Amino acid sequence: MKALGSLLLLLGFGAIWLGELRRRQRETETLDELITALEELSAGIRLTRTPLPRLLRQVGRSRRSEDVMVWLTGAADSLERGEPLRPAWENACRRLPIEDDAREVVAGLGYRLSGDETEICKGISLSADWIRKRAEERRKEKRDCFRQTTAVCFSAAALLLILLL
Repeated sequence: MKALGSLLLLLGFGAIWLGELRRRQRETETLDELITALEELSAGIRLTRTPLPRLLRQVGRSRRSEDVMVWLTGAADSLERGEPLRPAWENACRRLPIEDDAREVVAGLGYRLSGDETEICKGISLSADWIRKRAEERRKEKRDCFRQTTAVCFSAAALLLILLL
């Protein structure tokens, strides 16, 4: 009975560990997809002069990350319904599974999406650069956190196993 309890505890700690690992990986992948989407958005604005809702939908369809796709298509849907750009953009950003500071940078881009092409592209470029730096920081943090989380979870599981046996 003690062995079964110990095994269940070990599996529980392993599940917590995997959940945290997956959450961090999802956030890093979302940041990478955001960077790519913003760069495509900038290129589309500069080269094709496509209306923003259609451009958002096009860029959204080509995304691997469902979170980024939903964000872009949600913003496009809101714009097509006649909602003003800034609130539509900010509401769509709330659904992104990223940290608050990165979400604020992306949401703040809604203020820069109106105006001339140069200012819009500059705003997108600044946001993409900030997110790129944050994604790199997350990769470094991920390596450290992976080691720490692994050590804590399995040390706690081993301690409980020893105490129960």
